[in-house]
Amino acid sequence: MPRFLVEQSDIDYAKNPTPWDLGNQVLYDMCSEHPEHTTSEEVVSKIWLIGRSYAAAIERRKNSKDGSDDFYEEIVGPTISASNIDTLLSNLPACPADPVVNLAVTITTHKKITVLFESITGMEKRSLASKYLHFHRPDLFFIYDSRAQTAISKLTPDCRYIDCVSLPENKKDELYYKFCMRMRWLRKSIEDNYKEKLTPRELDKVLLVVHKRIG
Repeated sequence: MPRFLVEQSDIDYAKNPTPWDLGNQVLYDMCSEHPEHTTSEEVVSKIWLIGRSYAAAIERRKNSKDGSDDFYEEIVGPTISASNIDTLLSNLPACPADPVVNLAVTITTHKKITVLFESITGMEKRSLASKYLHFHRPDLFFIYDSRAQTAISKLTPDCRYIDCVSLPENKKDELYYKFCMRMRWLRKSIEDNYKEKLTPRELDKVLLVVHKRIG
């Protein structure tokens, strides 16, 4: 593999405040104060603001015929409220000693939320699923999107060359699974090279700044 491309400036960016932190904190606080999905109001508010803020709006879907407001009120809210999403979230480890060591529960939960969103939209919504879960549990879930995928592909070996958690095919979204395995490798490499053990959110920020720096 080529030389390790993460620089000290990338680590510094990840660990220091950015202009986006206040807006992100609003989303974290919303999910912390309203963690459940028992009402359409809770669901619509969270999925609308997270999706729109992170360019992953749930109304982008196949065969769209109804208006955006009707879709949220008549389909998104009731469907998610009637799902088992709160059970999935409550079954996540409360205070994992090191959430990046064993990612099986993260990956399997992401898969189930991706399937739920696909049932609503007719489209794979792995990016939205990752972002929605991240703001509920930032200690466990990495944010996945095209920028993150591009950056991780430049920073890490392919999954064929790193240790991976073994999971059945029906328990994982393949792209997010591979992304998480590479993120785990990246975290260990940053720790080895810079003596810094980054959080999932700090690793997300590393990918953002690397994407900006080297594309």
